[in-house]
Amino acid sequence: MRSQGADRTTDEKASREQRDAAGLVYKLRQEFPQERRRIALLTPYSGGNLGDAATQDAIIANLRLRFPNPQFSGLTLNGDNFVERHGTDAYPLYASRRPFYGLHRRRVTDPRHGGSSARPASATRLTPPVLKQLLTRTPALGWCLKAIYSLGERVYGELLHSVRGYRFLRTHHLLIVSGGGQLDEEWGGPWGHPFALFKWAVLARIAGVPYAIASVGACKINSTACRFFLSAALHMAQYRSYRDKNSREVAAGLLRRAARDPVVPDMAFSLPSSELPSSAGIQSMSRGRLVVAISPIAYAKPGSWAYENAVLYDRYLQHMARLLSQLLERGYFLLMVCSSFGDDDRVIPEILERMDDKSKERAARQMHIPGIRTWKDLVISLRSVDFLIASRLHSAILSFVTQTPIVAISFDPKVDWVMEDLGQTESLLHIHDFTAEDVIEALDRIELRRGVVVEQIASYRQRILSVSELQYHTLAALAVAGRRCCA
Repeated sequence: MRSQGADRTTDEKASREQRDAAGLVYKLRQEFPQERRRIALLTPYSGGNLGDAATQDAIIANLRLRFPNPQFSGLTLNGDNFVERHGTDAYPLYASRRPFYGLHRRRVTDPRHGGSSARPASATRLTPPVLKQLLTRTPALGWCLKAIYSLGERVYGELLHSVRGYRFLRTHHLLIVSGGGQLDEEWGGPWGHPFALFKWAVLARIAGVPYAIASVGACKINSTACRFFLSAALHMAQYRSYRDKNSREVAAGLLRRAARDPVVPDMAFSLPSSELPSSAGIQSMSRGRLVVAISPIAYAKPGSWAYENAVLYDRYLQHMARLLSQLLERGYFLLMVCSSFGDDDRVIPEILERMDDKSKERAARQMHIPGIRTWKDLVISLRSVDFLIASRLHSAILSFVTQTPIVAISFDPKVDWVMEDLGQTESLLHIHDFTAEDVIEALDRIELRRGVVVEQIASYRQRILSVSELQYHTLAALAVAGRRCCA
């Protein structure tokens, strides 16, 4: 195991390297002060995860402070969403669909570069009568021909996607991979996001565009193919950082020199205060009651999660329904929110349905469900509450940004790690074995020392902002140095 002293030495060296690289941005900007920077942001989010959206907005807001009128493009699963919320151009991250890694196929390509990037339409299949009879008599032959045709179609789609992707990317000054568990094969398998990272790293190398990996997390990495794709993608990056030391250790297992890379916490922490909206009028609705926000999660829900466990999900619903009943009985005013719409928001009615009639009557007077479609809507709600009960990582991060104490019902080690970093382990539970009573006890502990908790959160965020500043300087230096920009 690495000692704390070794970790500090590594972090200090990484910080010195960041400062040296960041110093280039000022010199290079003097040489090229008027040239507009085009920056591509690679993210697998498709619009529903509000934490991923907050991460992209944090990058955009901070880089806009360093460049006059930069232009941002998305390499993403939902180009319409990216163009609407974050930038001016978008191109599909991947050429074809995979389970839990599907493209939203409307405007997902830069119209200047010709046509849709969706899989090419299949030619009309005309099967000669003799061949048709042969296939009827020998089903195995038909299966083999179909598999060969499907493989050829897929390879052709990947080649076409790569050629168009190269044309799109070569007009940019920098490609940034950031946010979420990017080092992960859970969603789509090794040929999903790991292959996409590898492919775009290769295209960036060919196009001569600097390629950076910033504040990423590591999740599920099991297969040999996944390890190959991710190690190659890490190797080709001009800059790498990770959102926690555990993710850096995983990356070091893929690429030895990654052990010397910096740790820079999740970029959603770096949202400028100017981007944070003010609170809503929830306090007037609560009539003096303490306000608790509950953000449920669709973890293990069949049909909604890559890992399915109907028994675990049913247990979660039962304990959450009991928790709500106990909070209502105690007189709290409850706010039901979500940080990932399209899945988590559908859990709310399932929980409410499991409450008894008396609790439902109380809920009519002591509960509010605000309309949340963006991360700013969620921040507005969090700034209006006293406490949050949630499971997703970015629910926790946004609660820390708004200085809202949280009880985390963790579903993944990444949630554990951020709670440990902030010294909030007394408020950390786990989704596999928590009970409603556990949550109530954790809430009572926070309530007794709320002022201390808020002070700890505020101090931690200030430290993060100083580290994030160095990283943004480094990314800006790479963008300025990436002088190749074709029309």
